[in-house]
Amino acid sequence: MQSPEAPGFGALVVEVALFPVKSVAGLRPAHAQVGPEGLAGDRGFVLAVAGGPALTAKTTPRLRALELSGPAAAPVLRAPGAAPGDLGAVARFLGVDAPLELRPAPGGARQVAAVHVVSTLERDDPAAGDSSRANLVLRPAPGARPPAPARLAGSLLEVGPVLLRLGEPPRHCAGSFAEVLRGGRVRTGDAARLLARADGGGGAPG
Repeated sequence: MQSPEAPGFGALVVEVALFPVKSVAGLRPAHAQVGPEGLAGDRGFVLAVAGGPALTAKTTPRLRALELSGPAAAPVLRAPGAAPGDLGAVARFLGVDAPLELRPAPGGARQVAAVHVVSTLERDDPAAGDSSRANLVLRPAPGARPPAPARLAGSLLEVGPVLLRLGEPPRHCAGSFAEVLRGGRVRTGDAARLLARADGGGGAPG
């Protein structure tokens, strides 16, 4: 990605990632449908104490070590060494002394934005922050380097048929958050390019 003053800058999608259960490992399909709320199936469920609060990596760090399988619309969790779907084993692994349930999160479990985009250059830079849970990873054209994400705020990014508006950079991870202006199916190998802003302030082209 490059600054809005250089529209037409190109990149390729090298990874599409979904995280069906908040704070748990994700899936990396070859393609995903993108709508107003983000990638279909992304962060659609939470693991929670039955009838109680949802668990997060902040309070239960071992969530990151759980394995996830199945489709995004019906995810299955597995604790290391246990059978898939055994939530009793999951609770023991996490050190939670209560029954657990996997329940849908109405409207999704995202806290900030619909889509998280990052370049491979940012991902490879330890100083750029964590990007392990980005939805779209873009590889810039050879020799190109993305500017600071703050300079991209308000820029329009076309990824295959999908049109995104990049927002303010995340505080604690690399890349940019984005809202979806036009949905569609995004695939690995899709071309991505920055577009000129018609109004100079981040609006979609007319």
